[in-house]
Amino acid sequence: MKINWVDRFRRVEEVPPYTRLAAVYDRMMDHVDYGEWAGYIEKLFNEFGRGIHRVVDGGCGTGSLVLALEKRGCWVAGFDFSLEMIRMACRKSRIPFWRGDLRTISLSGGWDAFLCLYDTIQYLTTEEIRLMFSGVGSVLAEGGLFIWDAVTENHVLKYWTHYTEKDRGNGWETMRRSWYDRRVRCQHTEFELFSLSDRKVYREHHLQRIYRLEEMERIAEESGLKLVGRFRGFTLNPGDEESDRVHFVLRKEAS
Repeated sequence: MKINWVDRFRRVEEVPPYTRLAAVYDRMMDHVDYGEWAGYIEKLFNEFGRGIHRVVDGGCGTGSLVLALEKRGCWVAGFDFSLEMIRMACRKSRIPFWRGDLRTISLSGGWDAFLCLYDTIQYLTTEEIRLMFSGVGSVLAEGGLFIWDAVTENHVLKYWTHYTEKDRGNGWETMRRSWYDRRVRCQHTEFELFSLSDRKVYREHHLQRIYRLEEMERIAEESGLKLVGRFRGFTLNPGDEESDRVHFVLRKEAS
């Protein structure tokens, strides 16, 4: 698709991640089956938890997974660092959504499960991950589960090393470009979004760190939560560096 970038180089505005992308995020993610993902999360609840009902999603985006879990009978809530993504989530439902920070989790205790999915955790540094894990441990009920996921370097090398994509819809023309810096294990994604209404180009630069699974597992174990498994994709098979996506399940044990 040919994109007409009007005054592209004279009127580009740099904005934080998920600022302008929020307007087209659901369109961009329409290939994701959130119902199937929610079914997998429910399977993990049943396998490793007990009486999981109150669930909070940290880094919930526009709330698609939260809505899918609500349909399965969970009492759900979600927060995200991007106010624009939260605004989109609030348009979909009256579920409690708010702007929040994974590094400084501010919640009352007693949650049965805390989720952080779609490789959201890989936006954080190792020290920020430690802060997050500490916060999660303080808000989970005894026996509560912490479920999060990460993509591997294997996945990045297969799909995102040199990737470009163009699209048009929802009042925007978008161009996405991804590349991987293998030396420092960082995945870069740059979005340029041309607003058809104000004829201006906005640029977002996203950076995710591609951690080794053993490193993430070590940080998890330091948190005081019990690692009960890491799983390949959407299965209960052990996850390893040859997997594309790995789900980790941690549980808060009795003190």
